[in-house]
Amino acid sequence: MTALAMTDFFTFALTYLPYVAKGIIITAELTALSLLGSLVLGLLGALAKGARQRPLRWLGNIYVEVVRGTPALLQIFLIYFGLASYGVRLDPFSAAVITLSILGGAYVTEIIRAGIEAVDRGQVEAATSLGMSPLQVMRRIILPQASVMMLPPFTNYLISLIKDTSLALTISVPEIMYRSYDVASQTFRSMDIYLVAGMIYLAICIPLSRLARRLELRRPPR
Repeated sequence: MTALAMTDFFTFALTYLPYVAKGIIITAELTALSLLGSLVLGLLGALAKGARQRPLRWLGNIYVEVVRGTPALLQIFLIYFGLASYGVRLDPFSAAVITLSILGGAYVTEIIRAGIEAVDRGQVEAATSLGMSPLQVMRRIILPQASVMMLPPFTNYLISLIKDTSLALTISVPEIMYRSYDVASQTFRSMDIYLVAGMIYLAICIPLSRLARRLELRRPPR
């Protein structure tokens, strides 16, 4: 790339960066709300998969397999367009949050389940022998220790969630990719504006990737 082309790119990038960067707010809102929904569904899913009752285990397994076995794009279309055909009309932002929560919940289910299974069963048996109820054992013994094991994969999931918010482009939620697509359709400089979007995502995700790596190194051995 010549100096003239580089200058032209940086001029273009600086011109449209403020507009695209406004999508960071929407991306952050999508991420935060979907993260909360994923945690709730993931905890319920993990408890269901670990339940003694076979129907609960069955439901937990079906949820994880179906969600992880179908494309995320299909899921967001089912939530936004499919439900509308039955009279359930959601605004694009809400549909995106619901979809990302359901999708993320399946992955968080496995993260929580793996963390719970990593806790020494002897501690659980000892707590039970002291008269603790299953809920007390979960709250006081299992979850505090499991959370340490879950931090690295959970951070990696957060990075994936941030990138998955770009799916909201397909239903016109004005996040980073939607604004980039808008600029591309007006300027016909797709490569340039998508490079700008890529740099924004990298600026967000690289620090989180470093954090995940550090947490992985500090995680105690099983």
